[in-house]
Amino acid sequence: MKKLFMILLMALIVSALAACSGDDKGDAADSTDADVTEQTDGTSGDEPNSAVLDNEYFKNVVDILKAEGYELTNFTDGDTDFFTDTQSSFAVQVNGEDMLTLQVFEMDPDSEHLKNAAETGMGQAEFEGEVAEIPVLVIDNHYFFLAEGHPDQEDIYKLLQEKLK
Repeated sequence: MKKLFMILLMALIVSALAACSGDDKGDAADSTDADVTEQTDGTSGDEPNSAVLDNEYFKNVVDILKAEGYELTNFTDGDTDFFTDTQSSFAVQVNGEDMLTLQVFEMDPDSEHLKNAAETGMGQAEFEGEVAEIPVLVIDNHYFFLAEGHPDQEDIYKLLQEKLK
């Protein structure tokens, strides 16, 4: 009886493993198809998207950073709801720092929040219903945000201030 039970148990384990290994092949095929689709679309994110190319100021920022030798990848549309009075925005990885992206926000030029941020260096942001002040670099009617942990933050801010002011 023990032998019969062990044989049934082994058969159950083998069938479970066989079923699981079949699922991995299906997932791998699906992800390969997605990669092929991305490659044919040309939407790899390593080149500026239309939000960046349609805005001369954003394009100028990208050109300045590339001219100084910074590697820019994974361009994405920014979150226009993050800072109060944002008109448009984009985000980009600088030198492979995927968790600390450079975010550029075009603000309403008549915004009181923009004037306050120019004076204090703190932009009013809203996230999940909470309002907070976040440190930003203000140039003209644009906020630049790059987290303090980014190794090139000071150099990038200094470069942007020199070239854009």
